[in-house]
Amino acid sequence: MKIRFFLFILFAVSFIDPIFIQAQSNPEKLKVGYQLAPPFVVEEFKGVSGLGVDLWKQIADSMKVQYSMHEYKLEGLLKALETGEIDIAISPLTVTASRMKKFSFSQPYYITNLAFAMKIEKSKDLISFFLNFFTLNFFKAVFSLFLVILIFGLAVWLFEKKRNSAQFRKGLNGVGDGIWWSAVTMSTVGYGDKSPITAWGRLLSVVWIFTGVIIISGLTAGISSSLTVHQLKTEINGLDDLRKVKVGCIPSTGTADFLDRFKIKFVDYSTVEEGLLAVQQDEIEAFVYDHATLSYYVNEGDFDEVIEVIPSSYYREYFSFASSDYAFLKPVNENLIKIIESDDWVVKLKKYHIENYK
Repeated sequence: MKIRFFLFILFAVSFIDPIFIQAQSNPEKLKVGYQLAPPFVVEEFKGVSGLGVDLWKQIADSMKVQYSMHEYKLEGLLKALETGEIDIAISPLTVTASRMKKFSFSQPYYITNLAFAMKIEKSKDLISFFLNFFTLNFFKAVFSLFLVILIFGLAVWLFEKKRNSAQFRKGLNGVGDGIWWSAVTMSTVGYGDKSPITAWGRLLSVVWIFTGVIIISGLTAGISSSLTVHQLKTEINGLDDLRKVKVGCIPSTGTADFLDRFKIKFVDYSTVEEGLLAVQQDEIEAFVYDHATLSYYVNEGDFDEVIEVIPSSYYREYFSFASSDYAFLKPVNENLIKIIESDDWVVKLKKYHIENYK
């Protein structure tokens, strides 16, 4: 009886062991989910690339794991995570309190802020151009310039009125002579009809010549800025301004959660390209999303001539990998931190034209 039992065990081991060895040599592949989200996940002819993809490949190589890639839309990706259909999502998912209740996040690998994509208006109205002259900033600049000219003109007249009375006369006429000299000297026209002859007058002239060059440069830049014909259609300086304009966003995103939290209504768009086209076609006044993604789409999608990305200090977003298995993320985090602390990480950021966060 014992011999038969021993032979049975021997037969069972000899049958099961090859199967076990074969299973060990061909481990089950991890299911990796992603959503196209340039510049972190970019579609290519032979698959996908991007910062997040490169990061995952490096982590997978270090962990010596095999995997298969599966594409989803955002809502489908979140559902696949929640149900355990995929082992990890490598798209840049924003860490939010509601999502943390459903699945786990890795160490953030990129941090960005909220930004607004808005249309640049090119004014071709000549009347609008000249109306820009009648702004408060323009009048302030002109008044400041005249005040400085008056001060230097009055000073040179005080130095010259006794020894150079032919050019700098007495009384109000002399003050006028000083102002004329000051204006001509500052503008470097140099008519030569009035020139100081005293030591103090000439020293003042040297100071005023160099000061005038600096003032003219600054004034020119200020006037150019004041009279620019490229102006934003609407200025957004805070959350209250968002409530006054028609904005767009992608639903189920961290940005959308932020807008909902502050009761800011928005029009739903499926993709960033749709939102930017809506801005371009005046369907909405601003498209709200994270700064890194908006900058990529505006520059790569030839929107930079008509749309400007305005960064803000609102809502810092933390981009991470996500998984329904908390234990699985421990080795992922160990490798991820090593990568983002290395010099090679800065090279990867530059490769995809992404700014390094502080």
